[in-house]
Amino acid sequence: MKRWKALTLAVLFAAPALAGGAFAESLTVANNGGAAGVGFREAYYKPWTAATGHTVVDDSFNQELAKIRSQVETKNLIWDVVSVTAINEATACEEGLLEQIDWSKILDPQDFAAVGGLGKCGIPNNFVSGGLVYDGDVYKGDNVPKTWADFWNVQKFPGKRGLLYRAEQTLEVALMADGVPPADVMKVLAAPGGVDRAFRKLAEIRPHVKWWKSGDESMQNILTGEVVMTFAWNGRVSTANRANKRNLKIEFGAGHVSGSQMIAVMKGTPKKNLATEFIKFTSAPPQQANFARSIDYAPANAKAYPLMTELERSTLPSGHLHLASLQSGQLYLDFWLNNGDALLQRFITFAAQ
Repeated sequence: MKRWKALTLAVLFAAPALAGGAFAESLTVANNGGAAGVGFREAYYKPWTAATGHTVVDDSFNQELAKIRSQVETKNLIWDVVSVTAINEATACEEGLLEQIDWSKILDPQDFAAVGGLGKCGIPNNFVSGGLVYDGDVYKGDNVPKTWADFWNVQKFPGKRGLLYRAEQTLEVALMADGVPPADVMKVLAAPGGVDRAFRKLAEIRPHVKWWKSGDESMQNILTGEVVMTFAWNGRVSTANRANKRNLKIEFGAGHVSGSQMIAVMKGTPKKNLATEFIKFTSAPPQQANFARSIDYAPANAKAYPLMTELERSTLPSGHLHLASLQSGQLYLDFWLNNGDALLQRFITFAAQ
């Protein structure tokens, strides 16, 4: 009897490792950190380990493509899986920094069609909207910013503004402030004179801007009062409100920049197969719904929505997509692939003036 019990216990303890293969392995996954990191840990890492026995080493990535490039070029990989913006996915894929995987053989493309579809290297993981954010306890009633023109109006709403220290998204917001409908922003930006128009508009507000480089920083700035309003991502706002018992508002009606955060496999990782299985796991409806619940970013997989309550769905930006400048489509990708590096350098010089 004792021998039987000992054998049973040995099998039970070994089960998680055996579920994932001959033995348990570890993946290193880089996400955006902060609230997104919490969502990854709760919705993906813990269930993945429970289901397979494989563990995840957590790291953060602030979307500086050089951090991916240096790892691959030196063959000194730190990460196996990385969460990237749509433009970084396209750029890194073109440069051979991410593994090209035919995800249509692994997942149903229709499940991701509404958020831009599958990429050549990565797939949509969640849908993010960046919009105009203000403190609802400071601005009330009729005295609230409702448009990006209001955001630019420092006479009516005195104080510092927070903007993303990046050409992409920030130039789109500047054109909205200049009266361009969100759906037409990329057409205008890509047309002759569009970039100059965006920079001219940014120049109007530059003396009043505090630039931020991470989602955590965007929230810290408005929570401490360093800025009176900011461009920020919707999930960060919801998380900051819950954690700090605050009343930050996001005005989707002003127009917003929205797109999928992608997830991809680093080029050259010896754990490509395991990394692919991990991404497949994170893309399943239950995990997608749980991630959306934890961070209030919309799920990329359409089949996750029926698993969520009406109240949970009501906090997501899916009902405001007609007011979005979408980070998808060939015009968007072609423009930023062809101009991204030059515009980043121009933006860095501009912001420093």
